[in-house]
Amino acid sequence: MVEEKREYLEPVFIRARNLPEAWYLLLKKLFEIDAYTYFPEWGGGADEQGRCDNSRREFDFITCQITHPWERPLCDILPPGLGIPAPPTTMDKIEEYFATYILNPYKGESESYTYGERICQQVEDLIRFYRTYGFDHVKGCIEVASPSDLARGKSLPCLRLIDTKIRLDRKAGVYRMHFYVYFRAWDLWGGFPVNMGGLQLFKEWLIEQIGPHPRTGIPLEDGEMIVMSKSLNVRGHMEPFARARVGL
Repeated sequence: MVEEKREYLEPVFIRARNLPEAWYLLLKKLFEIDAYTYFPEWGGGADEQGRCDNSRREFDFITCQITHPWERPLCDILPPGLGIPAPPTTMDKIEEYFATYILNPYKGESESYTYGERICQQVEDLIRFYRTYGFDHVKGCIEVASPSDLARGKSLPCLRLIDTKIRLDRKAGVYRMHFYVYFRAWDLWGGFPVNMGGLQLFKEWLIEQIGPHPRTGIPLEDGEMIVMSKSLNVRGHMEPFARARVGL
């Protein structure tokens, strides 16, 4: 029998306590492993001829569990002296992103879609379902992706779904809302911090809107986030800053 010669994908799992720690550990891990680096042939900064001079270093597949995503601050506070001109995001930017993008049902004339437009089409039904039928089911999935996205060509949403689960925390005696989030492609340096901060604010808003269990009155509190992506990446021009942040 001839031995098969091939290179296998290497899924990675990271567990972090809060959002700043998740971002830091993901950056560090990306530069510790033999990650795939390539130049996109189309999209992601490529020109009309398919040329791109901005490389990407990415995970084959990443799953990150954040156990206490509500802890403040929601974004990393950069230590001084790293030579990084500006932080990827701030709390002010996260709050603005949540209010004007995630929870905004409108899109501009030049926009073919926004996350908020698609999320807001479903969020009232999600809230009503939990208020009506209780928490012991797994039907609460918000789909940001659309079957028409692929035909759209260059404009494909990176965020594809926000899946929710409410589970009884038997030790604490409360229900907790957990988020399962999938991005097809994801900018780890500049996108991850503001996206995750905004999604955490969205989760907190949902919990407030849903309230306690409709029959038992058991409180609903904040839970974990598990996020996944097949292309969580750092682009070449940001790699020096990313390496500086984790001391590599």
